[in-house]
Amino acid sequence: DLPQIPRECITCVKPVGQGAFGEVFQGIYRYRGDEEAPVAVKTLPTITTSQAAADFMMEALIMSKFDHPNIVKFIGISFDKNPRYIVLELLAGGDLKNFLREERPRQDRDTSLTMEDLVVCAHDVAKGCKYMEDSRFIHRDIAARNCILTCKGPGRVVKIADFGMARDIYRSDYYRKGGKAMLPIKWMPPESFLDGIFTTKTDV
Repeated sequence: DLPQIPRECITCVKPVGQGAFGEVFQGIYRYRGDEEAPVAVKTLPTITTSQAAADFMMEALIMSKFDHPNIVKFIGISFDKNPRYIVLELLAGGDLKNFLREERPRQDRDTSLTMEDLVVCAHDVAKGCKYMEDSRFIHRDIAARNCILTCKGPGRVVKIADFGMARDIYRSDYYRKGGKAMLPIKWMPPESFLDGIFTTKTDV
């Protein structure tokens, strides 16, 4: 069973991005009476399709199974009212794509990132992918925009997020994509683009 969070325990503070289904907010989670924790709140629009609602629930189910330092931590759901919420740990560093863009060398300054920094970021993502492969899950949308940093400074850790397209392939060695859902063509391997086939190797 998924941890249920009463709606009155969640306060959305400000929008911070867009997920696979709807807006993502920075929020406050109140628990154990008077304790508070900053959280990320993924939302499903009140007006949506039955398929989107099912996929939103699937994302929550999949994330609830993960426990790894390089995958964003799942906290719970709040489905008792609309819009529905998935509540996750909040990471202060933003997404990897924007971070790398901000750190590009410019005419007036060099980048502060070293080759070691970049290798550590890549290694963090690879460790998250390895964990998912061992768990027989495929993400299907591994990209810098879906990787979040704990902070921007030294000691940063990169975590994989946004599991809106993830699938469990525990019962077979591959997953064949059907339907008309949008896919990240730029990041897809040839077998996925041409034949709609995804395996545990697809993310890597």
